[in-house]
Amino acid sequence: MLTRARLIPGLVACSLAAGTAHAAQIIRESLPTSLVSAGAVEYAILLPDGYSPDGERFPLVLLLHGAGGDREKIARIEPEIAELRASNDIPRMVVVTPSVATGSIYMDSYDGKERWESFLMDEFLPHLRARYHVSRERETTMVTGGSMGGLGSLRLGFKYPETFGAVAAIHPAAWPGLTWDEVPERNKIRPAERIANLFGDPFDHQRFQQENPASIVESDPSRLRDSAIYIEVGEQDGFGFVEGTDFMHRLLWRHRIPHEYRLVRWADHVGSTVAERSRDRFRFLGRYLEQPTAPEPAVERFRKRMADRHRARGLEPFGFWPNSTLRSYGPADGFESERAVRDSEKVRKERGVVRVADVPYAKHPGTDPLRQSMDIYIREGLTDAPVVLYVHGGGWIRGDKTRALFKPAYLVPEGYLFASMNYRFHPEASLKDMAADVASAAVWLKQHAPKYGGDGTRIVLMGHSAGGHLVALVGANQAFMEDAGGSLSDLAGVVVIDSAMLNVPARMETAGQSQIRVFGSAAEGWVPVSPWHHVEAGKGIPPYLLFTSDGRTISHEQAAMLTAKFEQHGIEASSHEGKGRAHTPLDTYIGVEGDASTGILLDFLRRHTESL
Repeated sequence: MLTRARLIPGLVACSLAAGTAHAAQIIRESLPTSLVSAGAVEYAILLPDGYSPDGERFPLVLLLHGAGGDREKIARIEPEIAELRASNDIPRMVVVTPSVATGSIYMDSYDGKERWESFLMDEFLPHLRARYHVSRERETTMVTGGSMGGLGSLRLGFKYPETFGAVAAIHPAAWPGLTWDEVPERNKIRPAERIANLFGDPFDHQRFQQENPASIVESDPSRLRDSAIYIEVGEQDGFGFVEGTDFMHRLLWRHRIPHEYRLVRWADHVGSTVAERSRDRFRFLGRYLEQPTAPEPAVERFRKRMADRHRARGLEPFGFWPNSTLRSYGPADGFESERAVRDSEKVRKERGVVRVADVPYAKHPGTDPLRQSMDIYIREGLTDAPVVLYVHGGGWIRGDKTRALFKPAYLVPEGYLFASMNYRFHPEASLKDMAADVASAAVWLKQHAPKYGGDGTRIVLMGHSAGGHLVALVGANQAFMEDAGGSLSDLAGVVVIDSAMLNVPARMETAGQSQIRVFGSAAEGWVPVSPWHHVEAGKGIPPYLLFTSDGRTISHEQAAMLTAKFEQHGIEASSHEGKGRAHTPLDTYIGVEGDASTGILLDFLRRHTESL
């Protein structure tokens, strides 16, 4: 799907012209450079029929070859382009391929000795625009490639959307994960020395997130909403690239980034299907360049007829991408969770629960305001209602307040004001910053809840996974509430949903890289953010309710340690195992009628939020 209607002036006329001044030709040259050890980079450039250095500038396509390839990719692909030109499937364009080292994935090496990305962006593109009559505009500059070149095109297209208006990747060698730890071992197919060349030894996890196309999308999806994106892969891809490509599609879909995705039936990484699939990506680029300024009249009439038909049935017409019906949720969530989001919205409407969206609770310079905002759920007639503040999970690096799901639809009709908050993430924010956000949101609700029908003197914190760690920390360490202008006495209770970070030093004995990356490897940094280490009698710590998922040993062990320490200091705490519920479903189903954990939660809330 294309990002918006646009007509490049003069381009259609140019593509259909019978220009005979020059036949299509391939020129092979090299460009001296100090950015790579070879001292010069060879490249081949395909100039279209009718090319003239004095005429209109032609669209430019940077075609990136796969591992083991070189500039001769141009010669192999020239017949495809000639065929597409003859059938008017694409306009005339200049296509260029540089010879790049195998395994570089078009990146600068970790040691900085082989700076391929710097060469392409800082020297090669300026050279092409100076030497050849090609586009200098983002709208008519494109990048495409297959396999390693597909990964390279995604990286460059996503990192530099101000340079490339379109990116088309076929069977890209993409990773199915936002962090290196999330990528399955079977998808880490490159030799260890190549991985070290790209990401260092020891492995630099932060660099991976800076260079991984999926992580680039996740960090700021808004930058790509005006990009034309095409990704495809064969369902039987022998390298397993179907997993990384499908992961990319779902990520783009979740962030409402328009794109075209093709999972090609019966196709592999090699074979007779590849040529036609290569033509298809060029056809996409042709459609991008020549897309109409407005929908066809017949399409407009069809859309109006269907919208009228839906309204007549009392239904909301379908929107067009991007639209507000597609929500943003955590990257670990699959289609089951997406259905839960839609279903929970429906239940809220049926029960008269209204969402007041994106209410700010704090403001820090340089921070996206949405990161420090909350959604408040209310209902007509709600007055003096106890407040439940929910903190989502996501490994302290991702997630969204929409993860509240069925909780507000259940608790608001039961007489509670419900709020679900966003907070800052690692690495931009520390764990103390995140806990400070939770405390700030709680104190904001203390002051402003009456405006929405709530009672700010009765607040319960509730969090899942990473959010469970944060609410447990804020409830045990009085410094966070006090620094925000409140106190532990403002909290009527704390509900922890399946956190494995309650006694942090104990957990770090068996922690993986994802935990070490957030909590650090220095033991002196663990105690300040460890709820267990702040439990003391006489501080006013509120009652705790801890939920653990079925069969997750580490969360059971952590909950047992914390509840035991509470008991030693005379503080009320209880633990409940969600039978049949794994880590994410345990949280998803809270608020669903008949769920056992929901009943236990409601009993806890009623006992500890009753008016004095």
